[in-house]
Amino acid sequence: MERALHDQNLSARATAKGEKMFIEYEPVTRGTGYAAPAVQLEFGARSTGEPSETRKIGCDAQAQLPSLGFPAAIVRAMRPERTFWEKATAIHVFCAQGEFRGADRFARHWHDISRLDDAGYADRALADRRLARAVAEHKSAFFREKGRDDGEVDYLAAVSGRLDLVPQGRALDKLAEDYERMLQDGLLLDDAEPFNNLLDRCQAIQAKANALG
Repeated sequence: MERALHDQNLSARATAKGEKMFIEYEPVTRGTGYAAPAVQLEFGARSTGEPSETRKIGCDAQAQLPSLGFPAAIVRAMRPERTFWEKATAIHVFCAQGEFRGADRFARHWHDISRLDDAGYADRALADRRLARAVAEHKSAFFREKGRDDGEVDYLAAVSGRLDLVPQGRALDKLAEDYERMLQDGLLLDDAEPFNNLLDRCQAIQAKANALG
């Protein structure tokens, strides 16, 4: 990666930490600092990445600048149904803990599952009970977490009628603050919705999930 950056005369640098690599670049603007000017590549083996499918990935700028040519790539990506359960169980942990330990910029997960719901993937994920259980069992083995009471967070509960997507008390305040910072930095462009609306949508997704047991 360092050689490629040098050969292409790009003002970025690559660093490695454990199973992660970070490509830090010079931003055009820094905004509030919420989004770091770095891309993280993770090479750990704790995620299966399955089920997956082949997708064509293009550049968002293409629609705005149709006269220019932009690169595209064909990649094998995790299916959206798995992404839904990965994010839903991460939210479930936040609700149990009241925080994301050692992490920030977490409001994106709530936004993402609402967008997956818009695209119809949430219903497909909820209907796939085998996938839901596979995600819960995988996280129980590799991503054990403790809740506020020091008891282990029950991932299987999250996929069998007790999913929690709406935090309470101080955890809710933290989420609202993080969401506001995300909006201030323009991460969602004109795609933002009021925080209370987002919570209402997540509450509805939670109700659908738990009704299925």
